Amino acid sequence: MRFALLLAIVGCAHPPINDARPAPATSSLVSLFDGATLKGWHGDPALWAVHEGAIDGLAEKGGRLIYTRDDYADFRLILQSRLVSDGNHLGVCFWGDRMPDFGYGQCILVIPPSGGMWDYHPGRRSPPRETLVKATFDPHQWHTTEILARMSTGEVRMAVNGVELVRYKDIDPARLRKGPIGLQIHAGVSRVQYRDLKIEIDPRENRLITVK
Repeated sequence: MRFALLLAIVGCAHPPINDARPAPATSSLVSLFDGATLKGWHGDPALWAVHEGAIDGLAEKGGRLIYTRDDYADFRLILQSRLVSDGNHLGVCFWGDRMPDFGYGQCILVIPPSGGMWDYHPGRRSPPRETLVKATFDPHQWHTTEILARMSTGEVRMAVNGVELVRYKDIDPARLRKGPIGLQIHAGVSRVQYRDLKIEIDPRENRLITVK
């Protein structure tokens, strides 16, 4: 099934030009992906695989995550990602429950490289946030995203390719919970890729280290 869907989507795939910047070298960043296997990740094997050194998500209907093995509260996440299919988007979800069907579990979602966000709590949608710069990055090319998230205060900052796009403060941090980080395949036909994922737990610096 996955192979057949891959053949259907491959015709619209974009060439993998790499405009992404490598993550800064720092000993506090730990790798979440070995580049060859899904060790340390939990997801539907019908949707997720490793392809050319990236976590490759491919779905006809989408709407699912692949979770990290561990749960996180305060963290800095740096990763590269790109949208392979023509339409749709990808995202990174956190502070939600770990669901048996790999659903969203009332998480907070950030959407690189556009700077979009979504709140999966009941009755919430696209939350108000401070948008600093209008994003002009091509989602089909590799880009580097840094997410600085502090659950205790409900604050999230996000930068793409060294440009800070979003600052967000949750309306009620007490509702947030420590949980897995999930990489998204959005609803509908979609193919997405993620690679070079690194995390710092309980970041010592309250700044985006990819922003100059």
